[in-house]
Order: sequence, then structure tokens, then C-alpha cells
Amino acid sequence: MKRTSSFGNVGKLVFAICVWLLCGGSALPQEFSVSSFRMLPNDVTAFVNSVRDLNDEACALVKVEAPSDFAFSTPLGIVKRKDEVGEIWLYLPKGTKMLTLKHPEWGVLRDYKLGMVLESRMTYEMKLSLPKPAIAERHDTIVQVRTVVDTVTVTRTRPKLPLSLYALATIGAHDNGPSYGVFFAMMRRHGFFVHASTDFGSIGKTNGSCSKDGSIGGTNEKPYYSGKTANSHYTVTAGAIHRLTKGVCLFEGVGYGRSAVAWQLAESEGGGYVQNDGLTHKGVAGEVGALVSFGSIAVSASAVTIAGKQWQGCLGVGIKLWRNKNEK
Repeated sequence: MKRTSSFGNVGKLVFAICVWLLCGGSALPQEFSVSSFRMLPNDVTAFVNSVRDLNDEACALVKVEAPSDFAFSTPLGIVKRKDEVGEIWLYLPKGTKMLTLKHPEWGVLRDYKLGMVLESRMTYEMKLSLPKPAIAERHDTIVQVRTVVDTVTVTRTRPKLPLSLYALATIGAHDNGPSYGVFFAMMRRHGFFVHASTDFGSIGKTNGSCSKDGSIGGTNEKPYYSGKTANSHYTVTAGAIHRLTKGVCLFEGVGYGRSAVAWQLAESEGGGYVQNDGLTHKGVAGEVGALVSFGSIAVSASAVTIAGKQWQGCLGVGIKLWRNKNEK
């Protein structure tokens, strides 16, 4: 007959205990206990908010610092329970000595002796020592999210405008009378113009010159004049024209201009004409104005100056032509 070694049985028992401690020891139910119980002589809650039992006697109040899932019982019963923030208020009959505490996970603490007899209208405090919550391992997964923003650059292209042509007849007014001219322009969004204006006059050949007041040779003596005058006026300007909106354009340009005036001497002075230098101007001419079109009709208004000394206003009317009918 084969004998079993007692040492082997002891080893098996030790191994079983170790396995139980490692695997099952953590499954033991956790317990709670009362850490303190005392009277609160300065707390008048039970006196101010008194609750009476079936014998019409004022109850004692026990404030239990515990979560709301606790349940309680006493041999004399519980008159009223009130759940407050962080604690539970128990109104107990006078003379209560023991209290049973119950929890769904941590078990029951039965017939806990309070260590004193509860008195009416007095407030008591009970603190519990609760099991520490189990710490569960958390494995956080860091997910990196990368946002890719694609920027699409859209180049805004301005539509190509049709080629427009303008032809206008102009009339101007200045100190020496009216003048007449022609205005031509060609453009898309920008372009150029040419404007020529004249009064078709000529002062002819002159026999010298005089000052603005008619004196000759810088003296105060003035010859006699017949009262007749001769005038000659012309300007030629060219420049740029710009389209602001549909049918509205602005233009500006420079050129050359001359406005001459001659006075006729009396027969007693020998006749003939002398140029009045004070009323004669020549030099750089400048022009600025606007052109407005309505369908195929175009009108213009501008101001022209010769050397900033002689000014005239011009109005024009004419036609507008373009290559296609879909003007943008």
C-alpha cells in the first residue's frame, strides 16, 4: 500500500490558501463602522424643527454623515427620516439606545450601542468610517486628430469689355465767343480720347501789339481804335478715358491751345490791327470732363483751360459704337 506524504498534503494546503488569497481575497465584502457618536449641545435643530412621536413627545435628532443609500432601524422605530446634503437626519423616539445600520453593498451593523440614552429636543451627530472605493485601472487611449485645411485660391478674372467707339460734336463758350469741335474716343475699360476745338477765326497780319488797356510801347498814350476786334481760338487735347460704371466715363488730357485778340486802329492812326497781348494766351492746354452714354447716344461735358489763364466750357453730343451688343 502506497503512503501519502504528510509534507505533500501540507504543501497542497498552503498552495490552496495562496491561490485563495490572490484570487478570492479581493472578493471579501467591505465593511463600515461608526467612528464617533456625540451630542451637539449648540445645535438647536431638534428644538426649532421638532418632530413628535406617537406618544406626542418631542423626538431626538441624529444627524448621520452617510450617503443616502443607507437604511436604519431601532427597537423603538424611526419617526421620520430626512435626506440632507451629505447627511441623513433621523428623528428617533426619546429613550433610544441602539441603532441598526444597513447598506446594500457593505452589509449590516446591527444593534450599535449609542453609549447614551437619547433625550427629547436634543441633536446628536454620528460619523461613519466607510470603505474606500475600489480603484479601477484606466487605460486612456490618446487619439491624435490632424485637421488638414486645403486653401483653394480662386483668381477672380474681370470680364473683358467690348471695344467702344465714341464720336461727338462739341461746342464751347469762352471770352472771345463760341468755338466748335469734334471729340473721338476708343476704349474698353480704359482708353484714349482726342478733342479739337476752334472758332474758325483769324486775326490775320498785325501791325505790332498793345497792352491789355490798348497802350502801345509801354507809354500811357493810347491810340484811337475803331472798335472792331479780330479773334482766333483753338485747342487740341488728348489723354486717357476711364469707365467707372455702365455708361459713365471720366476723361482727362493735355495739349496745346491759343486764344488771340487783335484790335483795329482808327483810320487816323493808319488802320490795321494790333495784337492785344493782355487778352492773348497760348501754351499748355488741359481738359477734364465726363462722358455719359444712353444706348447709342453719348453726351459729354468738360472744362478746358489754356495755361490756366483762359477758360472755356464744352458740351458735346454724338453716338457710341461697339463691336457686340452684349455690353457688360
